[in-house]
Amino acid sequence: MVAPRVEGSLVRAVWLGLTGPVALLPPAAAQLSARLDVSVASRYVWHGISRAAGTILQPSLGAGLRLGRLALEGGAVRHYELDAVASGELSEAGGRSGHLGEDDVWGRAALDLGPARLHAGVVRYLFNGDSTRGGLGPGSNTTELYGAMSTTGSSLNSSLEIWSDVDRVRGTFLRYSASAPILPWPFPPFVFTFVDGDLGLNLGQGPDPSQPGRVANFAGRGVTHAGVGAGLELRSGRTPGVERTTIAVGFRAQANFDEATRANGVGRSKDLISWVWMGVTVLLGGEARGLR
Repeated sequence: MVAPRVEGSLVRAVWLGLTGPVALLPPAAAQLSARLDVSVASRYVWHGISRAAGTILQPSLGAGLRLGRLALEGGAVRHYELDAVASGELSEAGGRSGHLGEDDVWGRAALDLGPARLHAGVVRYLFNGDSTRGGLGPGSNTTELYGAMSTTGSSLNSSLEIWSDVDRVRGTFLRYSASAPILPWPFPPFVFTFVDGDLGLNLGQGPDPSQPGRVANFAGRGVTHAGVGAGLELRSGRTPGVERTTIAVGFRAQANFDEATRANGVGRSKDLISWVWMGVTVLLGGEARGLR
């Protein structure tokens, strides 16, 4: 993530643009919400695959409309590489520091069923890198559909996701994740610590012997990775027009079991990787907590 002052003018513009419609809605209308995230990490990992090393800046925006138990949501995420990357190292942008590597645009519907929540959505991945220098260019653009079921409990939150590439790669990937709070501080300012983990399983995004020219994300079927992490969140109380502001920091480690998740650059591989992250989140509107 990035310090809020770096994106200060953007935050103010987004704040005014998104809180305005909320203020105009009549009390009985459907609830409109919005979310602004700015995050920084020392590595960009997607589906367990390391895509860029060095400092990654990821600003994102999301907005949603809640109609009873149904929420309709959408947003976009940008991935900037801030460090210069040497030849052969991981980079979506192609080794150019401070450049945009990827844009993700997404939309979904979510249905609340008591402690459970069902999700269905689509993500479009748009790459902006220089493919002649080892980056990912527009030729790598693709689309995934996904569905998920998440549950929330007093001691454990979990989610089972199914991702299906319907464009460039084609095939299915499963991910299970869980998180548990530890040592909460229930007085303002609210401080929460947590541990989390995830497990990936490739069911069809690997090579197809009947189609030798087909692009693949993973080297084979089976477990792709297992990760574990810990984090700390500092949450502010409510202020007019703002549901919550959260500052978070964390650490993650991941064991890699597939050649694609082991890849750490040209001719390099790692069975175990780790990275740190931090971020700021601003939730606007009474139902903004539902956006993820």
